[in-house]
Amino acid sequence: MEKRRIVLSLLTSSLLCTVLYAEPKAYDVDEVNVEAEVQEESSIGTGSVVDAKEIEVTSSAELLNPYKAISLEAGVDIRTKDPFGMDISHKIRGKGDRNIGETLEGLPLKGIGPGGGLSTMVDIENVQSVTLEKGPIKADSGFGYGSDNGMVDMKMQKPSSTFSTEFKQALGSYDFRKTYLRVDSGEIADSAKFFVSGSLTKADKFKGKGESPNRKNFAAGVASSSNQEIEWEVYTIYNDEKKHNYRGLTYEQSKDLSRYRKYDYNTELTGDPAQDSRYYDRNKQDFQTYTLLGKLKVPLSQEDTITFRPYFLNDKGYRYSGSGTKVIDWLVDHDTYGAVLEYAHTFDNAKIKVGYWYQEDEPPGPPTSRKLRDAATMDFIKWERIIKVNENHTFNAPYLTYEQRFERTILNAGLKYLWMGAPELVSYDTAGIGDVSYERALSQVSDVDFILPSQTHKIFLPNIGIIHYLNESAYLKASYGRNYNTPSYGFGGSMLKYYSAIGEDEALLQKMWSDLKPEESDNVDIGYTYEGSDFSVTATLFYSKVKNVGGTFYDPVLDYTYQQNTAEAESYGIELSAGYQLLSNLFVKGAATYNHYAFTTDIESSAGAFIASKDNQLPDVPLFYANLAAEYELGGYTIVPIVRYLGKRYVDVEHQYSVDSHYVVDLSVNKEFKIDEKHTLSLSLACTNLLDEAYISTFSASEINVKPETTYTVGAPRTVFISLSYKY
Repeated sequence: MEKRRIVLSLLTSSLLCTVLYAEPKAYDVDEVNVEAEVQEESSIGTGSVVDAKEIEVTSSAELLNPYKAISLEAGVDIRTKDPFGMDISHKIRGKGDRNIGETLEGLPLKGIGPGGGLSTMVDIENVQSVTLEKGPIKADSGFGYGSDNGMVDMKMQKPSSTFSTEFKQALGSYDFRKTYLRVDSGEIADSAKFFVSGSLTKADKFKGKGESPNRKNFAAGVASSSNQEIEWEVYTIYNDEKKHNYRGLTYEQSKDLSRYRKYDYNTELTGDPAQDSRYYDRNKQDFQTYTLLGKLKVPLSQEDTITFRPYFLNDKGYRYSGSGTKVIDWLVDHDTYGAVLEYAHTFDNAKIKVGYWYQEDEPPGPPTSRKLRDAATMDFIKWERIIKVNENHTFNAPYLTYEQRFERTILNAGLKYLWMGAPELVSYDTAGIGDVSYERALSQVSDVDFILPSQTHKIFLPNIGIIHYLNESAYLKASYGRNYNTPSYGFGGSMLKYYSAIGEDEALLQKMWSDLKPEESDNVDIGYTYEGSDFSVTATLFYSKVKNVGGTFYDPVLDYTYQQNTAEAESYGIELSAGYQLLSNLFVKGAATYNHYAFTTDIESSAGAFIASKDNQLPDVPLFYANLAAEYELGGYTIVPIVRYLGKRYVDVEHQYSVDSHYVVDLSVNKEFKIDEKHTLSLSLACTNLLDEAYISTFSASEINVKPETTYTVGAPRTVFISLSYKY
């Protein structure tokens, strides 16, 4: 505890010192020119961009996931479940992701459901930048299953205008190895340019037996040349990822990490199904993801453009998970497709956009087909569920944005209206259906257990914001906007259990289903930014009023736990980030966040039960978290130490159970060797969790949780990496 107090004191005092003792720079107000900043800055929400160079320096040899690149931003809480960043969760201002709030080139390719998210589908070497949006989300952004938890958008590394190659080999602890190769063609006959890349990544689990990950990735892109008036781009990615799962801990085990830190699945089969459901090879997943996306931007005149961005994604694979004496075999094969069409007109110092986003995708969620297998032999037992979906999830969203620039002020406003459609679900009796494909099983079913009707939710999403530049170095910013998240569709994954648990009461099941509503939040940000030659600081006050908070709730009337959207909450706090060029070769930066995110009402269930939750901090949301990093140049080497602190988190609504605070120290060293004008070698060394801190990274409780019976994931131990990269 004493070590934690010392680290926490260092984090906060360092940030305060940079704010208090930095010397302000004087300017003649009459000579202010903010034209360059105006073109890039939006007054809606709080945003930041991390480019490829910063990603490389701060994340170094071990980097596999772009979310680590934004982990030093205020308000961002990144949790890694493995040493390699292939399995992470993120919260922005205390709100979780559920595989949503992330886009590629602004497109919501991957939604809820199993398999890897966008963060592991794209090789980080192919990422040009990562953009983070917090608070109010712009109307021409935030597409997908939700925006309430902020938006993270990755931009692809465009095909280079000149011929180039990059080869990278990385090695590390737990037999980690990654090989990456990319070739760019350069411009061909002034008409096009393209790239192709591929990578192989493998590693053993840091505890127990099995591989996590075993990944193959291929990507290609082709784009118009620089002298063409019509801009076009097409990208394709294929990702084949296998991994064995890590076994979680119980609450009691999580309190004794000296004993249970390496606790994992069984490594030998016994022939006893009750034991073999906990065998490591009965708890794994294997998914292949293929995506295709493009962009066509046509200038109609000097003031008018029209842009079309279509996309398609297919997820296919399975997930095994042991349960009792059985293994659940979750089959997945679903498509997602959509497009964004946008018209933009520029006039005087203003710009207007009119656009439309449309998307369809097949479930999951919720799951439509799962089989049960004997845990000892993996023989087929029966279908656990056969659910027919009569239509797809649909999204329709027209939007309008307006920007007006004055001498020192930018005004932005936007409006989006979203129709979100959930399909009708028909659950069939599975008796007598054999070990056949899902399509054949559907052709053999007859008796219906229950039908959950389709739903259409309508959400009005306005926003407005203003920036006022005080001088060339400082500005004030304020904005308001409404965000959304999808209903708790995890309900659909457990609806058969609910149906049995409530005594096959279809009327109550229908009520529980109809009570699912989109989460909506009204958000306000007020901020100040100063950017001097040696010092910068940003302070943001934020507030969010949230209704229909989704999560898992124990109903004492039914004596059962189920998912719903019945809570209300509010979040308020402050984010502070600062950077200071302390010496010519030493740059220090840090961020701290205070976030009071609590229920504003007691929670009511569909059966009329109440639980006392008012004024309690939501589970798994720390009140305070912070980080501190430095970039030190010494003899051509860049040395980057990083300290991350995460405060105490509660497990349950009533605050009877909690997870201790912890801090993690990472260290990286980078060196670039210039062979000649065209050839460079880059060497990177990295060590994550340098002090080998034992801690709980995540637990599976959702926002509404009243019991400690959940799964606790151990944070990764000390891990060492080295990589060598060649560029031509």
